[in-house]
Amino acid sequence: MKTAGDGIGTDGAHLESRASREREPGSLRIGMLCHNYAPHPGGIEVVVRNLGRRLARSHEVTIVTAAWAGDSGASREDAMEVHRLPALHLSEKLGIPYPFPLGPGIARALRALAAVDILHAHGALYPVALLAAALSSSRGIPLVLTEHVGFVRYPRAAVNALERVAWRLLGDRVLRRSAAVTTYNERIADWLRMRWPGCSPRLIRNGVDTGRFGPLNPEERRARRASFQLPQDQTVVLFAGRDNPKKNLDVVLRIPRESFQLAICGHRRDLRGANLTDLGLLSHEAMADLYGCADLLVHAATGEGFPLAVQEALACGLPVVLLWDDGYLTSIDRDAVVACTSFEELSQEVRALAVNAERRASLSARARTTAIRLWSWDVTASSYLQLYRECLDGFRAGVLEANA
Repeated sequence: MKTAGDGIGTDGAHLESRASREREPGSLRIGMLCHNYAPHPGGIEVVVRNLGRRLARSHEVTIVTAAWAGDSGASREDAMEVHRLPALHLSEKLGIPYPFPLGPGIARALRALAAVDILHAHGALYPVALLAAALSSSRGIPLVLTEHVGFVRYPRAAVNALERVAWRLLGDRVLRRSAAVTTYNERIADWLRMRWPGCSPRLIRNGVDTGRFGPLNPEERRARRASFQLPQDQTVVLFAGRDNPKKNLDVVLRIPRESFQLAICGHRRDLRGANLTDLGLLSHEAMADLYGCADLLVHAATGEGFPLAVQEALACGLPVVLLWDDGYLTSIDRDAVVACTSFEELSQEVRALAVNAERRASLSARARTTAIRLWSWDVTASSYLQLYRECLDGFRAGVLEANA
């Protein structure tokens, strides 16, 4: 009789095999698919890696993603099996990461995914999510979808039109196939309910490593500033974000900088200007030191789920001036940040906070307390495991009913 690895997804033997592994601690096999992954920079990449690491402590985790910067093939990393598929990154130069996997490695990745108990796709619009939906249908494997952004409105009408087409051709098919949908932003949840009547997204917060991301003492701050070639005697305002129009770096660059030094990172931009330091593309491992030695973070992005940079900055005790989205309320209390409702207000608050050390100190203490209270990767992983098991229970019940 064929097993799960042979691709039989709905017969009794496969069902019993799955159910048995589910009841045994540490026995689930989880297939996670994301459009990009480390070393590609970005918040979703970090989220998937951290979630996978926590799950891999007790479960088998396989990640399938697009290759980046020549790093391709199958490897063992952080106790996970990672398949990086050769891919075309045609839109990367436009600030829109949307890889098209192709070539060698796909068959091997498909074999690995065919043996999992649960599929978990990150972002409905990507080719790997459509691959997950197809596998779910053909192999009878429950699919969980985490939608990180929903519909993002870009300044260019042509890009918005392409995004609408992508939702019709890809996103709706993935939504329709998903046994469960999650997000961490109420605005995105509302949009999903309108997009697909009957969809009931579950809100699951992302975590942050509050041990690794934490405040620095004065001596450490001075040393880290020196390592990044940042001035010791000026207020340092940090912008962290990849090259994407929705990050609104142009808005931040227009803020008058006579009272602070602006440090930017997240992409190779090679920008120059008065009171401006372009740190380029930094590794995620370096970000804890950068957050720890800055004085405040400015985050002006729109169309976000909830920014990982904001979570990590707050964990480091870094005050945050944030362009507010009411969908963030499911992730954070509004008074934990300086919440702004317009670009003009954001500019005013950055300038005011840059010269008010006492207010920054008060916000810093509140920031760290907020991170410890609200965000834990262990809690996030446990929430997903509970959801996986619910989906497997539903799958088992449906098969038994069909075979009755």
